[in-house]
Amino acid sequence: MKNDDRRESKRISYLCEVECEGFGVGRLATRINDLSITGAFIDSMTCYAPGTTLRLTFHIKDVQITTTAEVRYTMPQTGMGVRFLSLTAPAQAALESLIEGKPLSITVADSQRDSAPDSNTPDLLLGNFAIVSMFDVIQIIENNRLTGVLVVNSPAVQGEIQFNGGQIVGAQSGLKTGIAGLKSFMDVTEGTFEFKRSDVQHQPTISATNNRTLMLDLLKIKDEDEATRLSE
Repeated sequence: MKNDDRRESKRISYLCEVECEGFGVGRLATRINDLSITGAFIDSMTCYAPGTTLRLTFHIKDVQITTTAEVRYTMPQTGMGVRFLSLTAPAQAALESLIEGKPLSITVADSQRDSAPDSNTPDLLLGNFAIVSMFDVIQIIENNRLTGVLVVNSPAVQGEIQFNGGQIVGAQSGLKTGIAGLKSFMDVTEGTFEFKRSDVQHQPTISATNNRTLMLDLLKIKDEDEATRLSE
């Protein structure tokens, strides 16, 4: 399959669980990493051969998407690209709402979708920390050089991390801001996240050469603090 064929539709980073059931090839539970109106990229160490037909089940917020899909290409030890074959009208509307910001149609409302999006600008990234780690989410934002806020809703902490061009420049958790606020997110392993794009650059309250160094330094400080606490 040609590279330009793979990118014929607008794609966004969208992390969610997906169940892949093959016709005669078994069942696979994994995650979608990349989504368009016509297809998706599925993370998987196990890949089915191009031409294989799968039945996929995943969710876009409250809408369950069930469709058949054809494997179009594979990347060994990484995943496979699939093209949707049998999207229903509600599923198509949900995809268009998420990816292109179109208003949800009545067919989706009839499928128990509560409401249309608040904005015509779709979020680029949303998901669950049970599926992907905080480090992975930050890496995706950095790789795509996104500007905006990562809103975190976890039992452990709630707040946001701010990015300019993919670089962490600020954070807020309750009354904590800057580095102190960012440290609050180091232990997040459950809950949900949603990245909201912005055309406006944030005023930096955190200065670091790169995200990886920043996060590793914070983990080191956290470990040192924990060791000090245990020794007292």
